[in-house]
Amino acid sequence: MSKRFVIIRHAKSSWATLGQADFDRPLNERGQKNAPEMGKRLLQYGLVPDHIFSSSAKRTRQTTKALTEAMNFTGKTEWLDKLYHAPVETIENTISSADDQYNTIFIIAHNPGLTQFLIEHGDRFITDNMPTCSIAAFELDANSWTDFYKAGKSIIKYDFPKNTVTE
Repeated sequence: MSKRFVIIRHAKSSWATLGQADFDRPLNERGQKNAPEMGKRLLQYGLVPDHIFSSSAKRTRQTTKALTEAMNFTGKTEWLDKLYHAPVETIENTISSADDQYNTIFIIAHNPGLTQFLIEHGDRFITDNMPTCSIAAFELDANSWTDFYKAGKSIIKYDFPKNTVTE
């Protein structure tokens, strides 16, 4: 049996409040609209998580909440400070250390780490910049998350809010 993981960039956030710490920036109106829409699309694609790992920044918390409400997700979300502007290595370590009871996990985080992860681990080129609220779903040819580094990975779905052509 293979594992699946979905990397998700937080929805569009606001820069409206001068002097506000980056960590505390909320979603703007567009982000509040896009996140539930992408949650519905994930559900349509059959990409439902068993577990979620999310950055603890305000905009990722809000994105996660909107996605999970749209999907009626009742499982556990782990809020991880280390996913705030995480480099590729941190994203890899988060995935490779996931509990094997989970077959599908979501990682909700930030650029540039997510785009770099997609470039490094995708079996084909998709983009050089994951837009806000974009999703990239992978299949991992392994039965255990600990095999992440040596297992084959293939992109099974890529989507973003402004995409009008869905596969």
